[in-house]
Order: sequence, then C-alpha cells, then structure tokens
Amino acid sequence: MKMKPFFFDIACMVAFAAIGGHATSDLRPETSGCGAASTYGICAHVTRSEFESRDENCRLIANVGIGAVRSDIDWHRCQPQKDAPFDFSRYDAVLASTEAAGLRLLPILMRPPRWATPIWEHLDEWGAFVEAFVQRYGDRCPDIEIMNEVNLVSFWGSEPNANRYAEVLKAAYTAAKRANPNVRVLLCGLCGVPIPFIRRLYECGTAPYFDALCIHPYSHPYAPEGALDRQLDELRALMAEFNDEAKPVVITELGWPTHDSWVEGLPMLRMCLNAAHPEKTSWRVVYAATSPGPGGNPPHEVAVAIEEALPPGSSCEACFGERLRERLAAGDVDAVVYPFNETFPVDTFEEVVDFVKKGGTLVDFGGMPLWFPCEEVEPGRFIQGDKGEPVAHLRKRLRLDLDAFWLNKALPREGRAFPTDAAKAAGYKGDPAGERARRFQTPRNLAPGDEWIPLLTMPIEGQQADNSKEGAASGTASAQRSRTAVAASLIRYGGADGLTGCLIVSGVMGRSRAATTTEDDQARFLTRSLAISLAKGVDGYYWYNFRAFEDDPTYSEHHFGITHANFAPKPALGAYFTFIRERPEGSLQSKAEWRDDAKHLFFPQWTRPDGVKAGVIWKPGATERMALRFDGDTITFRSYTGRTVRPARDADGTYLLPIGEGPIFFEGGWLATSH
Repeated sequence: MKMKPFFFDIACMVAFAAIGGHATSDLRPETSGCGAASTYGICAHVTRSEFESRDENCRLIANVGIGAVRSDIDWHRCQPQKDAPFDFSRYDAVLASTEAAGLRLLPILMRPPRWATPIWEHLDEWGAFVEAFVQRYGDRCPDIEIMNEVNLVSFWGSEPNANRYAEVLKAAYTAAKRANPNVRVLLCGLCGVPIPFIRRLYECGTAPYFDALCIHPYSHPYAPEGALDRQLDELRALMAEFNDEAKPVVITELGWPTHDSWVEGLPMLRMCLNAAHPEKTSWRVVYAATSPGPGGNPPHEVAVAIEEALPPGSSCEACFGERLRERLAAGDVDAVVYPFNETFPVDTFEEVVDFVKKGGTLVDFGGMPLWFPCEEVEPGRFIQGDKGEPVAHLRKRLRLDLDAFWLNKALPREGRAFPTDAAKAAGYKGDPAGERARRFQTPRNLAPGDEWIPLLTMPIEGQQADNSKEGAASGTASAQRSRTAVAASLIRYGGADGLTGCLIVSGVMGRSRAATTTEDDQARFLTRSLAISLAKGVDGYYWYNFRAFEDDPTYSEHHFGITHANFAPKPALGAYFTFIRERPEGSLQSKAEWRDDAKHLFFPQWTRPDGVKAGVIWKPGATERMALRFDGDTITFRSYTGRTVRPARDADGTYLLPIGEGPIFFEGGWLATSH
C-alpha cells in the first residue's frame, strides 16, 4: 500500500491522536450533534461493506468535526420476501453507532428486493417500506434521501426515466410525511447536475414532493472553479423557472480520487496506427491533454507511455492548447491523440480538423469519442462543458456516429469484442478472451468515398462476429447489415468537405486511468469546493468518501477517501478538519462579492457564531505575492492544512501574502482591498 507521511500540523496531529484512540476533545471543532441539521457531512459505507468497522469509522469521522454521515438503506435487506415483516435490526445497529459518536445519519432509501423490481410497478409496497422506516426512526433521521443517481442505468436498473422516478418520489414523499410530517424528503442525489433530467422532473409536477434538491457535481480530475459555480448557477436558474429557487440544494456527493495513473489500450493504439498507415515506420505524435500532470505541467508520463508503445524512432509530446497549435502549424505531427477518457480539448478542435483535412490522423480511445468538451480557461487549466448531444455537431463534422445500449436496445451494456482480419493484419496483440466493450460506432454519417474499416467487433445476441474481409469492408451494405457491433474502427476520408486524413476511435476502454489527482490537490480541492459551495448558498456538503478501499491502485472508485484503507490520514482529512474549525457550524456567509474574475481571485467570507469575521482566499494557477488589506486591526492566517501563516506587513497595515492553489484562511476581519 502506498503510504503518505504524516504532516506535523494541528489537523494531522489530531487525526493521528484519534487513530491511536486518544481523546482530542480539546481541539475538536464543535459539531451539531445527532438529530440536528449539519452543514458538513461525509459518505461512508457503514451500512454495507464497513458495517463491522462502523464504530471506528463513526468515531474518526466525528473527530474531524463532521456532523453527518450518509449511507445506504437497502429495502431488500429489510424485506427480502413479499409480505414479510420489516427487519431493521442492521440499521438499528448503525443508528446506535452514529448516535454514540454524535453524528446524524442521512439514509439513502434504495435497492428494492427482486420481488419489487421494477420499483415503479410496486409503488404501494415501496410506500409501505418508506413509511415503516420513517415511523421507526422518527426525528432520529430528520432527512431521508430517495434513491441514488437514478439518472444512471447502474442505479436505476434500466434506461433512466424521469417520469417513472417522479412516481417513485411522490409515493415516497406521501408515505414519509404520513409517518412524520417533520421529516425532510430529499430528491435523489443525481449524478452531475443533469439539467434536462431535472427539468423533466419539474415538468412531471414533482416540486411539491421534495424538500431539498440533491446533486453530485463531480469534475475530477479538474479543479472545482469554473465548473462547480457554473453548474450551481444553471441549477438555480432552472429552479427559478419553476418558482422553486428558495428550496435548499444539498451536495450529497463530491470528491476527487487519488488513484495511480495507468494508460490502457497502448498495444491497440499501435495496431490502429499501423492499420491506418502500414507504410509508416515511425510516428510523430502529440497528446492533446485536458488535465495537467504534477505541478500543473502537461502529463509527460502519459506521453512517455505512448512513445514507448510506438515503433522505434517515434516521438510523443504532451501539450496544452497553445503548444498544440504551434506543433500543428509547424507541420511536424503525424497523429493527434486525445485523452484516454471521454474528454477532448474543444478550444483546439478547429485546428485538429484542419490537421485531418491535410491528411493527419486523429485518435480518440475514450469510450464515447468527442463526448466531454473541455475548454482551457488559462494555460493548463480546463473546465468541462456539457456532454453528449450538445457536441453532436462536432462529431458529425468528422462523420462519426456512436452507439450504446441506451441508444440502441439491441446492444448489451457490455460485451467482448474480437479483432477483424484488418486488425490481425495490422498486428493485433490483445486479450485472446476479447476486449471489454461498452461503446460502439456505426457508418451512418459517412460520405461517398469514405472507407470505414471495423477493427474490433462484438457478436450481438449470440450471433458470430462477421470477421470476413467483406464484413470489414468500408461502409458496405453487408457491413451495415452484419449482426455485430463495432467497438473500434478506422475511417479513411475520401476528400468530401476537404477531409483527407484518418480518424481512429475505440469504445473498449473499461475505465479512465490516465488522469488522476495528487493527495495534496485532493486537500486543496476539498477546501476550495467547500468554500465555493457555501458561497453559492448550498445547504449541505457531503464529501465522497471517508475511507479509501485501495484494493485496486488504478481504480478511481477505490481512492476517493480522505483516509487510507488502514485509516492513516491523507492531507484532505486535515483540510476538512481545518475548514470546519475556521468556519464552524452556525457561521453566516457574507453576501458580498466573493471572487475577482479579472485576477482569478477567490475570497468567500463569513461571520462565525462568536461574531468574528473570517474567510479564505486562493487563486488557481501560479502563486503570486499579493498585497491585501483587511478591515480588522489584527488578522491571523492559517493554511488549508492548519499551519499558521505569518505574512510580512507594511507600515500602512497591508499584508503581503503568497496567494496560489493552496487556500489561506484569515480571521479577525474581511478583505477590504486587493492590489
């Protein structure tokens, strides 16, 4: 297991003492206590995989100062057989653990038993379960969340449907209020901030049937600025359309994972390039990054991995927008490789299209190619735009047409794809058991003269894949009629619209592992996302999650925790402790401006319950020494990890502070001027 050394600041000393079982009540921030509303929460699997270690989890969570823990309540555990009495004994034990630690439990009511699936066809039984839960726990669980991420197939169980979830929500709300009129019913925490899905919920008349709206505005590995604040603005605007803008918004999941980087699919990359140009003995490649590596630099480790996978004499440079433009203008590039996830740099798209028009090769192995547009807002810093359909016109520019199970009911959610003769001839050396495929391509948008070459195909409904030369032929009727799904393919453009190069795409990527977040960045992003959320009026914030699983070093889901699997703290644990200490429960957020767009400066401020003015300040990008004036006589400063900061001070009372990626807390006054 990769271990992080302990930092001897206040926060990690407290965490270390907590792990050792020593009392830390003299340093512990004030918490709201069980049963009361809490601004600060965290997700932990204390009702599932961490049930046996729930007492230790809850004790350590409380020692950070966090007031609430969010975990799943599975209906199937409580009533596996129809008409059986409800068995809440497992959750009785969990409530006992959370309350002993002074925590409030936010239960997610979800996962129906098999006999009640699909849930929308068993609304009476679902309502009975919700009513029984609320009746049993009363004010001990003042909030309940109705299911989790129902806008994803993996949680909803079939193609997401806002109309049906509206029925499920209404049944749950009615039953919960019947059991306890004071319970607060939270709309399901939706993955991302899916504006069309939420709009449809409102159109279904759900506004009277939830007391708070929950979202999961993930943006990892990107920084929160420019994404989180924009999404919250868009959400509030939508809520205002339906006269619901006063309703609370709760972030019930948000986090940044710290998994190890690993670039998948490189042997297949070499095969695909060889299929495109078998005459080439070496390649000059640029990796068009959409996220930085260590220190904010281009991710050179990805470029090195690509270069090592290519034929001898090849080269690869990782670069951002301006450098990519320079390389393309110089004409010394054979192939542009987009990130090994579903992102692409939209601000250089026109230059890349011109490159393909001149005969260049574009490679996108991200699963759904050209799906998540990312815009570079300053050198090396990107924000994500809206995915999928909003950029469909860009895919059509390259005559790319995509397919997946939610677009085509004939397709499975996942299958195994095998090489065509074209792939074998190009030197395919992949998994003999097939490559795991989830996303596919079709030739529907091709123009006359284009050549479409399937490279990996997957049989559909037990049919054998058509790996013949005819099946691999470009865009022919036989290829289009074949009972296979194409998981990787090559387009050789025939000159229509000026396109003369090649496009190589693949949907076999299991999960993105090329972009990650350092443990120090995780701590910085935790502080900054918390500060932005509260400045935007969010009612509660639940970090995902407390403890990392760490079974797979390259799987992001196993590394969201702010502690390692053995409870050793990451810097983010100290950052959360420091944030709660500096902005305790009951603080009143200032309504004054909290950012300076011209300087990219962020400075949310608040008044603490003891009347002391306080705030936090940072600036994405390079650190600058800034002269800052505050309206108090004596200002004290602390880093996001809890260290005391002692800046120089001019005779006129101005403080000289190094402002950069690491937030600095201040107390004793508010920011008056900045220079």
